Parts: sequence; C-alpha cells; structure tokens
Amino acid sequence: MPQTIDADILVAALVGYQEKIKEIDACMAELRRRISGESATPATPAAAPASAKRAVSAKSRRRMAAAQKRRWNAVRKAKAAAAEEARLAAAPKRVVKKRVVSKPKPAVAPKNAARRKRQPAPVKQAAVKRPAAKTARIPKAAAPPPQPETVPAPVVAQ
Repeated sequence: MPQTIDADILVAALVGYQEKIKEIDACMAELRRRISGESATPATPAAAPASAKRAVSAKSRRRMAAAQKRRWNAVRKAKAAAAEEARLAAAPKRVVKKRVVSKPKPAVAPKNAARRKRQPAPVKQAAVKRPAAKTARIPKAAAPPPQPETVPAPVVAQ
C-alpha cells in the first residue's frame, strides 16, 4: 500500500506540472504576438498604436515646461514650510519667568565707595603727521589794482 500512495502523489504532481506548462506556453505565445506587433484584443480604429508618439508644438512644450516648473516650485515651497514648522516645533519653548522684586538700595552709600581708587587716565598716542602731498603750483592771477573810493558830496540842507 505505501507504494501506491507515493505513486498516486507523483502522478498528481505530474498532472499539475503539465497544467503549469500549458499556462506558461500560453503566456509565451501571448508575448510573442505582442513582440511581432499583433494585439491580443482587436484595436479600435480611433486608438493610436502604442509605439506612436504624438506631435507637440514648441509652444506647447514651453507651456508644459512652465507648468511643470510651477508644480515643482509649489512642492518645494510646501516642503520648506513643513520643515520650518518642524524646526519651530522642535525648538525649545521660551519660558517667561515671574519678575523677582528686587530689594531697595540703601539710602547711604557704602563706606568703601569713598575709598575707591581713581583709575589712571588712558594714555593718548601722538598722531603721526604726514607730509602734505606735493601738488603742482599754479601761479595766482594778479589782483586788480585798488580803485579809489569816491565819497559822495555832502548834502547841505538850506
């Protein structure tokens, strides 16, 4: 009896593998049809072949590129905003402490205030004089001779 059970199992396994071979052969045949250009489903006349590229004008390509840039800029902006929120959320919170009322200062200055030593005055460094830059001397124009002043005649009242 044990031999028949093993044989039955082997026969069943063989049948199962043959079914798998049939499925694999069917898949391989489908792939060969696709490679050769045939389609498993009939194509409708309005559908374009999968390998054909559609023609796009230069103007349309520029518009598509501009739209793509806008989309990516929006994504980057949202990502930066999320990162900023995360940074602010992770930052330590500022703690506002209650003000401590300080003690009033005494009305009389402490004794050692009169004994404080006076600080020496800072030493000033002498400024280094530089010789004046030599320039070409232009002779001055002669001054016009002085004009004699005319004194108006005195007005005599009669």
